[in-house]
Amino acid sequence: VVSTQSTGVHSVFLPAVQRLEHFVKAEDGELNLECECVAEHMLCVQPVGVGDPTCLFGSAVILDPMLGPNLLVLISNAEFISLPIRSVHREEIPLLSGGDKTSHCASPMKQVHSQPFSQKLQGILARNVSNPLLRCGNSSGLSQKALLELLMKSTQVFREEYIAKQSKARGELLHHMSLLQEQQSQHKNELTDLQHTVSDLAGEAEKLSDRSSRISKRQQLLRQRVSGVMREVQNLLPDLSTAEISFKEEMNSMSRSLKSLQQDAEQLHQKLKFQTKTAKNLPTLSEEQQDRVRAILKENDNQINSLVSKIKSANAQLT
Repeated sequence: VVSTQSTGVHSVFLPAVQRLEHFVKAEDGELNLECECVAEHMLCVQPVGVGDPTCLFGSAVILDPMLGPNLLVLISNAEFISLPIRSVHREEIPLLSGGDKTSHCASPMKQVHSQPFSQKLQGILARNVSNPLLRCGNSSGLSQKALLELLMKSTQVFREEYIAKQSKARGELLHHMSLLQEQQSQHKNELTDLQHTVSDLAGEAEKLSDRSSRISKRQQLLRQRVSGVMREVQNLLPDLSTAEISFKEEMNSMSRSLKSLQQDAEQLHQKLKFQTKTAKNLPTLSEEQQDRVRAILKENDNQINSLVSKIKSANAQLT
């Protein structure tokens, strides 16, 4: 908002209006109107309370698509004054570093400072007052003393609000640069150490690779030797003929039959023992019956003895 008075022109910054406009345009959101308004004295025609009140003829605001809003003021000497409308209330002072918006890495400087360096510079360069443009017309009638006081006051404002703060900001920049240079040298040393470590690790990896290749070659040779030994052992094993294989199968069958006969013999011995025990209670056999039993037992005994002798002779031949 631009306010034109007899003493000059003021611009008033109302952030609550912008917040209200955003709240109306947005579908949802919170409305917070607790903010300070800022007034800036842009043009002064009565700097020390003395001057021509009719010096200011009129003013108008024009909108330039490239330069933004500008204030045109016509004074008594037919002079047009063009002033850009910029408020002293700035949300962000433009810096040469471009701010910390594009920085995604965690800087070690954050451990030293509680706030970003850009915000610190903005706090240092922030000012509460500014010098307006002075125009007093042709018949101001100011004395030399008043002009001197006006010059000293303007110089004091420039010194306190501009030069002193810029000097302080320059000192902070130099201190920050020295810290960054120290960090840069430290990072260079760490980078050199890391490069040496990487080269050492690369050498160790090359050694391990050579050792692994040698071990794999040696393992392959050992496998070849083991396979050769197994082939030699397989070649040294005797090969049986067809007759020997059939004889071996026959011997295995005779061995199985011998085991069955031994089991039968044991059963017969058990039966004989049982019969001898129970023979006392049985009636006695006649001589003819006893001769028949003896003949059967003798025949079975002869068969068993013949089979045992055949097996023994076969085992003797195999050994």
